[in-house]
Amino acid sequence: QAPAFGQGGRGPGRQAASQRGARRRRRRAQRVELRARSAGRGAMFYLLELRDYLLVKPEYCGPGYHEYCDDHLRQKVEGTIKENVGIVIAVVDSWKADHGKLQEGTGLVMVPMGYKALVLQLFKGEVVECVCQEVTQLGVFGEIGPVKVFISKNHLPHGWSYSERNIDSGGGAEYASAEGGLAIRVKSAVRVKLIATKQDGDRLWAIGSCQDPFLGPVGGG
Repeated sequence: QAPAFGQGGRGPGRQAASQRGARRRRRRAQRVELRARSAGRGAMFYLLELRDYLLVKPEYCGPGYHEYCDDHLRQKVEGTIKENVGIVIAVVDSWKADHGKLQEGTGLVMVPMGYKALVLQLFKGEVVECVCQEVTQLGVFGEIGPVKVFISKNHLPHGWSYSERNIDSGGGAEYASAEGGLAIRVKSAVRVKLIATKQDGDRLWAIGSCQDPFLGPVGGG
């Protein structure tokens, strides 16, 4: 049977270090959860309990082993996409799901980990707000944090048209309504309805539409 790691006792120094690490993790969790509540007006952000595993080199199995596992987990999963879950924005808490076991043939220790993470996920039919990053003759490219959103010119409100009349004055290209009172330009906040989402490697893409009522530039663009 493969030997298990993490079963031994801790000396006073390791206990104190572990307690300090736990306090730091609790403060981090409180900050991230506060940001999630303030940023998540829609249901885009979720706090989920997930599982993963780490492969730890033997030299890290001494003092600081638990803190190393916590840091290594964050480096591994933060900013990545988990299938059917979404983008892991931040790990707010973590724990050992079981004792680590030696992986035969490699000398590495396999450590099952459980963790609570702030996750960003988008769904078809959801109404969200994005920030316009680029305006082209094909349409508008926006962002919701790490998610790229494309709004085709065919999915803009009827009568909107592409214009470059403000380029000479430094205003940039824009899509403007027929009446001229509303416009989408770079840095405009745009409310869109998602009509499709796609995972492409380590990125998440979405296609949006502004054709329903109350969609389009927020505050006039």
